[in-house]
Amino acid sequence: MGKTWANCGNAHARLPSSFIVLHQPITFGPFRLDPRAGLTRGRRAVRLTPKAFSLLCVLAGERGRVVGKEELFRAVWRGAVVGDTALVTCVQELRRALGDKAGRPRYIETLHRRGYRFIAEPAAAPAAAAPPASALSVAPVFVGRPRELDEIEAAFEAARDGKRQVVLVAGEAGIGKTTLVRAFLSRAAARAPVLAWGQSAEHYGAAEPYHPLLDALSRCCRTQEGAALLAALEAHAPLWLAQMPSLVSPSRLRAVQRRVAGATPQRMQREITEALEAAAAERPLALWLEDLHWADAPTIDWLAAFARRPEAARVLVIGTYRPVEARAGRHALYTLGDELARQGGSRTLTLGPLAAEAVGQYMRTCFPPRPGEEQRISDLALEVHRRTEGSPLFMVGVLGELVNRGVLRGDEAGWSLANETDRAGLGIPVFLRQLIERQIDRLAAPALRVLEAASLAGLRFDAAIVAAALERPIAEVEQICADTARDHGLIVEAGRAEWPDGTLASRFSFVHALYREALAASLPAARGAQLHRRIGERLAEGSRGRAEEVAAQVAMHLERGGDLAGAVTWLRRAGDAAQRRTAMREAAAYFEHALGLVARLPPARSRDGLEVELRLALCAPLIAAHGMGSERVEACAKQALAACSAIGDRDGRFAAHRIVWNNSLMRDPAPTALAHARELMQEARAVRRDVELALAHRALGCSLIYAGEHAEAARLLARGAAIADRVADGEFERFAEQPGMVCRAFGAWPTAFMGLADEAVRLSDESVAHARRRDDPHGLAFALVTVGLVDLFNRDARRADAVAREVQVLSEQHHFAQWIAFAHEIRGWVAFQAGEHEGGIRLMQHALERLHATGARTHSSRVLANLAESCLVACRIAEARRYLEAAFAHREAHGEHYYAPELYRLRALVLRAEGAPEPAARASLREAVTIARRQGARLFEERAALALARQLGVHSR
Repeated sequence: MGKTWANCGNAHARLPSSFIVLHQPITFGPFRLDPRAGLTRGRRAVRLTPKAFSLLCVLAGERGRVVGKEELFRAVWRGAVVGDTALVTCVQELRRALGDKAGRPRYIETLHRRGYRFIAEPAAAPAAAAPPASALSVAPVFVGRPRELDEIEAAFEAARDGKRQVVLVAGEAGIGKTTLVRAFLSRAAARAPVLAWGQSAEHYGAAEPYHPLLDALSRCCRTQEGAALLAALEAHAPLWLAQMPSLVSPSRLRAVQRRVAGATPQRMQREITEALEAAAAERPLALWLEDLHWADAPTIDWLAAFARRPEAARVLVIGTYRPVEARAGRHALYTLGDELARQGGSRTLTLGPLAAEAVGQYMRTCFPPRPGEEQRISDLALEVHRRTEGSPLFMVGVLGELVNRGVLRGDEAGWSLANETDRAGLGIPVFLRQLIERQIDRLAAPALRVLEAASLAGLRFDAAIVAAALERPIAEVEQICADTARDHGLIVEAGRAEWPDGTLASRFSFVHALYREALAASLPAARGAQLHRRIGERLAEGSRGRAEEVAAQVAMHLERGGDLAGAVTWLRRAGDAAQRRTAMREAAAYFEHALGLVARLPPARSRDGLEVELRLALCAPLIAAHGMGSERVEACAKQALAACSAIGDRDGRFAAHRIVWNNSLMRDPAPTALAHARELMQEARAVRRDVELALAHRALGCSLIYAGEHAEAARLLARGAAIADRVADGEFERFAEQPGMVCRAFGAWPTAFMGLADEAVRLSDESVAHARRRDDPHGLAFALVTVGLVDLFNRDARRADAVAREVQVLSEQHHFAQWIAFAHEIRGWVAFQAGEHEGGIRLMQHALERLHATGARTHSSRVLANLAESCLVACRIAEARRYLEAAFAHREAHGEHYYAPELYRLRALVLRAEGAPEPAARASLREAVTIARRQGARLFEERAALALARQLGVHSR
């Protein structure tokens, strides 16, 4: 016999809406069938295997109706793959136990090719009459949270007075967070606040930045009450408006997009904060963000920044989240509560279980007892509280189950309990999932198919997505969802959605995540993959010009649908979009996941090409997040280089080799990096394209700086800048660098060393201006660091301090590990010059530690030299000696020569401080002058010569 999939998604495999699983005992012939106590004949128990007993209960519950094989497979074997033999064996077991015969059946009839029918005449009614339709759902009622409700009320009143407020409502799934907030909003409605409600979604890989905020703004601005908010966005937050194109006309959208140059977290945080403050000037604004345990890090960062802001604002932000999920995911939200506790306008409310009194109040409100039933209803409330431990979700589910089973009955006179209620067998489930599965079992086959597909689409879903997954008309799916929301309460209507391609559809939401999870888990693998694939394809098709917004979702669905190549394509889009938003860690996560999928593709040249493309794309966010010298960057770049060499990809090889050189520049001895740079120049000259030539000049020029060949370095960097100026910026996008800006920034170094201070400042300022025009936070941080170090070389503490502060703010916002280290170095040097000796030295020490933590070793001689000089001035001679010896050792091992003149000058100063003979100090100064002249480093030559003249007692002329 062939195998049959239970729960396979076909109409024949679904239970009709009238399907009844036996709940009450029945008597037929000499037998008594009790779904809890088993099958008995007189006082003797009749032994049955569990599957046979379940089959008998199903057939008895459907007495008189032919039950098909597929229905029985689903009801009894629930998701397992079994053959027809299993069903036949169970039927034969039942017939033996009942003394029944297939040819002349008294209890179980076989209908060829149709199924089985229970034909016994019962001696007692099988079950209590069904309750009226109005009794099948339990109305949502707010009970048991007076203190928490008063807390939110107080926060709202403070917000109305202009004192910004943040209230976090914490609690586990089903504890009543949403009910509490809705109760507050109901009470606050008379005071006419503007409400913006958004919800975080469980995400795939890295989360979409600012998702719940965008969700709230988009929804609110489509309402009449949201007009002021929309106007505030247009005036103060064009960057946000540009990400919600459906709110404005195409012409207005183009105008808005011209106003924005890029999406940096700093700018986005400032814009939305100012927009909310402006929108709330006339009417207070309540911003409700649900499920923050799934929120992206930028949203949490904004929430913390909003709470810290001292300016007046008539805004109340309410956030709900689950602490267990926040802890498990090490979410930034988990530590936010402590930070907010220190803010005057912030508080966290943690919800616990309901008290027995609150459950009793709920029962009296929802189930007002009939006369004479008051005590029994009160006793039931105590029992429900004991069994559910005060969980609102359990409580509502248990009571609904009792109503559906007829244990709790209602009519116009009130509610009462069935006479034969067994307290030990109230039907209260041990696990909530068991309860949910029983609720799902009551769905008609069409509704079940719709909700199964919806469960794969998300906690909130559009009817258009589900219709595409099932290949059914949208209107049909909308109607089924509306009926299911009304009759079963598993989902609720959540507005309407308009797709970029013009599709209009109703939106729905599962009332709890566990409903969605149970439905998704019930789907067989093959059916689930088919639905995922269709959902992904429909999302991709309907996104049109807004593909970046759904790229991660499309990738997830395609991957789960088995379309790995398609998933890789959309993961690449998601990574590129995250990188453009400077969400570097998110971008890296997308690219790394895509690489994992590529490894699962069939071996082919195209797969090799995908690997090269993704590894090169991955290097840029890794550099931003971990530093150019990190081991992760080295491994990724070398793997890309090897893959390019294997498939003969010359263009890819140059790009990969350039990253290998850049990594080598930061961590390897200088001769190694210089050798890579010379190879790059050979490759670029062979290609003879300006893009590669500009990048090769940048590489060789920078490498020569560390080797101490300043004149040649300056020439090459100037040439590289000139070549880059001939090329459009977009040509360099795949290299994640603009060599024109970099050549000017690094060109300022040898220019300063050669004593051309004004020219060095000009080059520095040009590089920063170039970076600002491109609105590239990582490039700007790089340019500012190189400028700050030029100021340090020139000993311009005022300029260096301003630059370093900007670098630190920028780097902390975007988590640029390498640039934070350099910012600390410059700020430490500035602080020391200002007389803060201890603090300055500590900052420089910390800078060296952070630099080494990124994997970088280059620049160590300079930082060590500055530490030595600072300790010398602070009369910490022994420390100065240790730092200076470490600097010399690094120069010897690393071949880093550009700071050598300074090392010899400082050695002379240390020798004099230690009381060494004068000739030793003079010899060191003469060596400093000699090296500086050989390098063309007039800046260092003059310093060493001046020190030598002073030691010889000769005044400088």
